[in-house]
Amino acid sequence: MQFKAGLYIRLSKEDKNDSIKNQKNLLIDYANNLNYEIKKIYVDDGYTGTNFNRPAFNSLLTDIQNKEINTVIVKDLSRLGRDYIKTGELVEHFFPINNIRFIAITDNIDTFLDNSNNDIAPFKAIINDLYAKDLSKKIKTAIKTMQHQGLWTGGCLPLGYQRNPKVKNKIIINPKEANIVKKIFELAYNKVPLSSIKNYLNNNSIPTFSKIRKNKETKWQEISIRKILTNPIYIGDLVQNKHQRLSYKYRKIINIKKENWIITPNDHPALVSKDKFNIIQTYLKRKKQKKEYNLLDNLLFCYECKHPIIIKSKNKYNKKYLCCNYYRANYQKKLCTAHSFNYETLEQDILNIVSKILAKIDYNILYAKFPKEKKLITKLINLEFQPDYLIKKLISEIEISQSKEVTIFFNFQNIT
Repeated sequence: MQFKAGLYIRLSKEDKNDSIKNQKNLLIDYANNLNYEIKKIYVDDGYTGTNFNRPAFNSLLTDIQNKEINTVIVKDLSRLGRDYIKTGELVEHFFPINNIRFIAITDNIDTFLDNSNNDIAPFKAIINDLYAKDLSKKIKTAIKTMQHQGLWTGGCLPLGYQRNPKVKNKIIINPKEANIVKKIFELAYNKVPLSSIKNYLNNNSIPTFSKIRKNKETKWQEISIRKILTNPIYIGDLVQNKHQRLSYKYRKIINIKKENWIITPNDHPALVSKDKFNIIQTYLKRKKQKKEYNLLDNLLFCYECKHPIIIKSKNKYNKKYLCCNYYRANYQKKLCTAHSFNYETLEQDILNIVSKILAKIDYNILYAKFPKEKKLITKLINLEFQPDYLIKKLISEIEISQSKEVTIFFNFQNIT
């Protein structure tokens, strides 16, 4: 039998006593000594063993399914992975089904041979998993200790700050970036709307975070401006431990409760005073709160660009009106049209149509079709038949997905 070998190499950031070169030389020498044909060398550099979504590893699995290789050689079982469930699935199920000979050199595992080392492979996988778990705990503990000491443990720093080259994990002001941040806070303190701040920054070709740090051509958006204005890092406070991974096996990020955040007051030089910062927060919260809720909030979408249609507050004629949000955000580029329309007229038309439909309902049929909802149907029958009141009760008491509500409204004639 001709053995066509795929040599798999993985090196994580924690593997200080190993290297890609050492693993590669070991695997090549082993394959050559046995006269195996080396079809391909797969290398994942900087990937933890608990993460199985690795580029080279996925390529290896694809080549196995395409019958391009029939032998997989690794330095040891932990190179394949440190999750004992997924590693066991590969060794005990995936490899045998695909007629793959699996060799872990330093663990003396060779599934082609009948030896006792193959039998203890599952136990070695568990040990590797426990190592990953223990390492994860140690890293988390070290990070939290640093955070309590007021040391920055995150990745890329927010606009306006940079790492201190003299003191590790401390942050200092970046003068050029700081001028941009200070201008944003100055405009916000003077109650300039976020949309106007955005236009000012874009019209004056002031570079964004992505342009400065990643050299990507992007435009300022209100959401990025709001993030700057609400980040307490700019008053000198370091707020960390806001997010963490679900577990050492899963890379999903979850939010931490605010009472468990690690906050270091007056950790570094501020770019705005606390008084100004607090005044801006009050202003942003007031602007963010919606004064009045409308019956059709979040239900209307532009027929042309498919973006939301927003309901604007009363204009100079004391009337609410509709506007395409995509047009409003990009009106200078003319990417869509306003679709401006009187909101009260639309709402009343919909109420009239729905009330006519409800007036034709045979409630006995509803009882038979929806026996579990009999109490709700009876409650609706007993309501005084006022269309506006009835529809609001329907929407508040019956949970319907947003897409279904939109479909209902757009099925009516002349609603678009």
